[in-house]
Amino acid sequence: MKINRKLIKGTNWALGALLSALGFSSCLPDGIDRTPMEYGVPYAKYKIMGKVIDEEGKGLDGIRITIPNVELIEKGSSTYIPSNPYVKYPLNDTLYTQNDGRFEYEHDGANVDSLKYNFKFEDISENPKTEIDSTTVSFSHSDLKNGNGKWYFGQATKEITMELKSRK
Repeated sequence: MKINRKLIKGTNWALGALLSALGFSSCLPDGIDRTPMEYGVPYAKYKIMGKVIDEEGKGLDGIRITIPNVELIEKGSSTYIPSNPYVKYPLNDTLYTQNDGRFEYEHDGANVDSLKYNFKFEDISENPKTEIDSTTVSFSHSDLKNGNGKWYFGQATKEITMELKSRK
C-alpha cells in the first residue's frame, strides 16, 4: 500500500509540473466569471492616460476611477463568423488620480476589432465637491502599433481629459 501512495503522489507532482510548464496554470479559480487569457493567445497592450479636472481646469487629487468592464466587439467576414461578436467582460479595476489630477491605466487585452473601456469617476473625499461622472474610451484594431506580426499585435495609447462638474 505504501508503494502505491508514493507512486500516486510522485505521478501527481510530475503531472502538475508538466501542466504548469505548458501554461495550464493560467486558468481562473471557481467563481470568476470571465475567460482567462491563456498561454498562446494573441494579445495587445492598451494604455489610457488622462487628467481629471474641475470646471476651472484645475487637476483634482484623489479621484477614484473604476473600470468595471471592457466591451469586446469582433466583426465577422466572409470566411469567419464569430460565435459571440459582442462580449462584456468584468475588470473591476480601481485607480486614483495623482496630486495634479493625472492617471494612467494599462491593460493587456485580446486582439479584437474594437474594445471599449468603461470608466467611472468619483470624488470619495469626506465632503465630495464634484458630481459622479463616466465615460467610455474606445480602441480599434487600426490603433495598434509596433506589433511583431505573430502573437503580439502591438500597443495603443489614448489620452483623455475628464471634467467633473461641481456639486450643487
